[in-house]
Amino acid sequence: MRKREKTLYTIGVAAATAVLIATTKPSLHPHSESASVVDTIDINAIPPIFSISPYDHIFRSYADTLGWDWKMLAAVAYVESKFDTAAVSSVGARGLMQMMPQTARAMGVPEGMESNPDESVRAASAYFAYLSHLFRRVPEAERTHFVLAAYNAGFGHIYDAMRLAHKYGGDRHVWNDNVEIYLRLKNDSIYYTDSVCRN
Repeated sequence: MRKREKTLYTIGVAAATAVLIATTKPSLHPHSESASVVDTIDINAIPPIFSISPYDHIFRSYADTLGWDWKMLAAVAYVESKFDTAAVSSVGARGLMQMMPQTARAMGVPEGMESNPDESVRAASAYFAYLSHLFRRVPEAERTHFVLAAYNAGFGHIYDAMRLAHKYGGDRHVWNDNVEIYLRLKNDSIYYTDSVCRN
């Protein structure tokens, strides 16, 4: 498992465990004196005791527009910026979701607002929706892999890896052991100079 996959897995396991703890009603013996008191508590009215970040409410609100689990957006933000809204990468990506300024502008982020967490998550969500549309021919079960990879590496490189997979007998619409392999191979001049590559 690669480092990024381990990070996403760790966040997912922590989040799932916390949700389970926060929403599971204690099991008491039916004859326990405390049972009647506990049974009157509405467990759903108790706010969750676990949070991934200070921006969970933002992730929740925009994940709904994508039909994603909000923890996926939180995981992306953690991997991209470690939840640092002032983060700036070596190539100029900015904010919580580490969007390049040109992409942020295209998604409606006003200049100078890249560090605003709401603007950053809103724009990233809009960009995820755009990428999902670009990869609409990829089966839904596979599409998230392509969308996340394109968010990180740029959709042009993913298209190249899809073309390479097809050329060398792989399945251009399957990520694991297919397109992912050719994305890595694109670091080798034999592959990135291939006539099917355009990026």
